[in-house]
Amino acid sequence: MVKLRLRTKFLLSMVLISAGLTCTSLLLVRRNVQAQVRKEIFADLRNSVSTFQNFQRERETTLSHSADLLADLPNLRALMTTQDEATIQDGSDSLWRLAGSDLFVLADRTGTVVALHTASPGFTREMAQASLGAFSNQPGQSRWWFGAQHLYQVFLKPIYFGPAAENRQLGFLVIGHEIDDSVASQLSRIAASQVAFYYDNAIVKSTLTPSHEIELEHQGLLHPAAGTEAERSSLGMNGFWVRRLSWRMKKVLRFV
Repeated sequence: MVKLRLRTKFLLSMVLISAGLTCTSLLLVRRNVQAQVRKEIFADLRNSVSTFQNFQRERETTLSHSADLLADLPNLRALMTTQDEATIQDGSDSLWRLAGSDLFVLADRTGTVVALHTASPGFTREMAQASLGAFSNQPGQSRWWFGAQHLYQVFLKPIYFGPAAENRQLGFLVIGHEIDDSVASQLSRIAASQVAFYYDNAIVKSTLTPSHEIELEHQGLLHPAAGTEAERSSLGMNGFWVRRLSWRMKKVLRFV
């Protein structure tokens, strides 16, 4: 009887030790698997970011060159020499269509807007004037204009009478390309991720569902203080890794 009890205790001890070792092994395996999965997710996220950034640099270069060519057109220079707002507004319609842009703005040498053309209604001349005043002395770089729920990536180019070296400036040309649903979808495919563009803590365009957009805004991930490192987020029943990309004027893109 004593031997039976000792044997039972021994077997129970062995079972408990075996169970403990098995649980510990499973926990270690689970932790290693999670670490490996997280590492793969970060690698995929970095690849997505790199792919997008390369595409964005090429896109900005192409659009900037197009603006340069347009600003040097003789008929645009001739139009600006009239210094008549009505003439410039009417005469620039064909130039806007030639540019193929969503936003086309002309301003005189003082920075006053004298012509505005938009592919979508809502963005007014007053909005263009306020946006232009923010960086009229910084031509050549990509900037962001926002108004009436329209977000544009814009390029500002000076218009000269004669060679630029002579600095006889006639005014400014601004062409903008809107971040719309088609652009968001294109970038989502390139980056192999969901994307969301935001301005002033509010999402403007995204490939997320409306409910996920609301959750993303409420979680504070669009706040300017949020970092650029990937963060874990839960939207609905799904988990996401969120990363913000820093563009030149505004941090307007998040990979989700």
